[in-house]
Amino acid sequence: MAKNYTIELIKHAQQLAITHGEPHIVVQVASGQIIVMRDGKLRGAKLLERCLP
Repeated sequence: MAKNYTIELIKHAQQLAITHGEPHIVVQVASGQIIVMRDGKLRGAKLLERCLP
């Protein structure tokens, strides 16, 4: 289940990168939550995927 959710978030990040024209990343924060955000400082999060426009 978690693996499919991560794949869906990566697909979402790819769509955001293309539509906004800015790189987006998928990261895992210390609590274990996986989030999508614009590329920038990780602040201790683990980078899972970087999506370029």
